[in-house]
Amino acid sequence: MSLLSQYSYLPQKQQGIALIQVLLITAILSILAVYLTNTAKEQVKIAQWTNDKSQALVNLHSAEARLIFSLLTQRKIVTSQNNANGKSNAVGDILGSSVESITQRWNFFAKPFYLSEQVMVAIQDQAGLVHAQYPDRDVLDKLFVEQGLGMVEVNELIDNLLDWQDLDSISRANGAETSAYAGLIRNGAIPDVHDFSFIKKITPELLELLLKTTTIYRQGPFNPTNVPTELLYALTNENVAKQVILLRENGQLTKTNFSQLTGIVEDDDTFFYPSNFLSIKLTSKVGESKVQKEMTIQVIPYAKADQSPINFFSNRG
Repeated sequence: MSLLSQYSYLPQKQQGIALIQVLLITAILSILAVYLTNTAKEQVKIAQWTNDKSQALVNLHSAEARLIFSLLTQRKIVTSQNNANGKSNAVGDILGSSVESITQRWNFFAKPFYLSEQVMVAIQDQAGLVHAQYPDRDVLDKLFVEQGLGMVEVNELIDNLLDWQDLDSISRANGAETSAYAGLIRNGAIPDVHDFSFIKKITPELLELLLKTTTIYRQGPFNPTNVPTELLYALTNENVAKQVILLRENGQLTKTNFSQLTGIVEDDDTFFYPSNFLSIKLTSKVGESKVQKEMTIQVIPYAKADQSPINFFSNRG
């Protein structure tokens, strides 16, 4: 006999109690059903996130391998075919991409470009940055002046930066040594550019600028064709910098037109070709899942015997 049939034979008072019980049971079952439905949806979503995360990692590692292979086997040049403005170049280019398609897309001045439909890459030539351990004072001077600092502030900042790393305890004219830091001073080459956060007169904005424009991994000549925009404005002027930026983003910057525009020429300390020391940032995104990897490497295309073709200086992600 059904619950409703039993209900019809009950006295009126008991019928009211039974109706309340039925409604309560129905409400509890409804709440339970909603809970189970929501739980199932959340579990499906978590499973999808996990699957997307795994695929993003696979895509990232695949892209990293293809990129490093290209760096070891191809000339590091940027051509007019290079177009880093969108995904259109990467459609259909996931695992089976040719090396040529990568070289047509890359650049070495940290402008992001798509290596595949789901992986974005930014490469910064370390030769295009100021050496943090052995900085060129003239370049730093121009860089800080370009940020609107007065000469007194510039001299203090640079002297403090140099005093922080030199081995002696003798302050420069505008610098600071042991006494100013209560004895807690580096007095040696910095191990990481974030070390600059401890020097006197540094501000968060200036620290961010130094993190973007300096490196401890540069070896060999300076390459002004791959400098960050802040350095380019400091080394030239607004009009010239804009012209250089436009040319290099369109893959039309050559040694000749760079020298004509900037007045900078190649010599023993300046060379217009990307070095083998590169910082690389890869970002892989699938659905709502994203993974990133940052590394600084040296590629050695002509490695012999027991020499490794790749040296990793930093590897995070």
